[in-house]
Amino acid sequence: MATLESNDIKVSPTVSKLCMLVSAISMGHVGLIISFLDKFNVFTIVLIRGLFGTLFLTLFLLKSNSLKRDFLKESIKIHWKELLIIGIVNPLIILFYFINIFLTGYSFAAFLLYTGPMFFLLFLIFTREEKVSRVNLISFLLAVIGVAIIMEFWTGEAQLLSVFFGILSGLTLGILIFYKKKIYNTRKNSAHQFKTHGDFDTFLAWWPTLFIVFMFLPITVYDLMIFTFSDLIIAVILGLFPTALAFLLYNIGTKNDKGGNIIILSYIEPVTATILNIIILKSISIFTIIGGSLIIIANLIVLKYSK
Repeated sequence: MATLESNDIKVSPTVSKLCMLVSAISMGHVGLIISFLDKFNVFTIVLIRGLFGTLFLTLFLLKSNSLKRDFLKESIKIHWKELLIIGIVNPLIILFYFINIFLTGYSFAAFLLYTGPMFFLLFLIFTREEKVSRVNLISFLLAVIGVAIIMEFWTGEAQLLSVFFGILSGLTLGILIFYKKKIYNTRKNSAHQFKTHGDFDTFLAWWPTLFIVFMFLPITVYDLMIFTFSDLIIAVILGLFPTALAFLLYNIGTKNDKGGNIIILSYIEPVTATILNIIILKSISIFTIIGGSLIIIANLIVLKYSK
């Protein structure tokens, strides 16, 4: 099988898809994990995720010897516009998402968050950054219909405020994915201009988490004073699995995506959140089954037919 190369690391399309699936499953646990931190306000929880995620990603960069001045300087110099946009929107994604979790629960919030890949697909089409295949369009349409059915939008019971924050989380996620994709396309099409070596996938996960710390530490630092040992354990889990590792794997999938053929697999995250919701709350709707099935079918179509 052909491989895709970036930053001295060769990753096959199959591995890329597995990375996206594992990332999505990991991030699907975020709502459950932050429920154990409910004594903190939403801004502090956003900081906790960003702070501990940044710590682990920094360790990953150190291990790969990628915190070198020349590598960082070159990466920022070449991609500074895209990196600035990514840095600004990333804290907003998590803030809007967490607000919605507290408003409606993590299943509903996760599905609204994952209108993001649809925004990403629209950005690809309108900017002609990449060609989007019919298979991917059909798959995304099935996934969106699945989301709508799970939300039971026809009942009108969803709070307007939760829908507002949910759409904002999806829009900002779409912007994040799009500009990450632009960066990877630049690195692929102009590989000759890069003179330094480093783990760029980890760097691109680490960079936006820094902005979470910069934006929220000044206003929430005092809340960390009431941290207990159990809070620390939860924070470590939140920072490592559904943040540092998940963000890194997500970048590998995004890097090798072609017109949405891998990004669609991220819809497994809201499915995971719904399954956890069912297990914990002991309740399930027929609409959840139907909508979730459509999302899974959309993923299977991409896995089978995308090239």
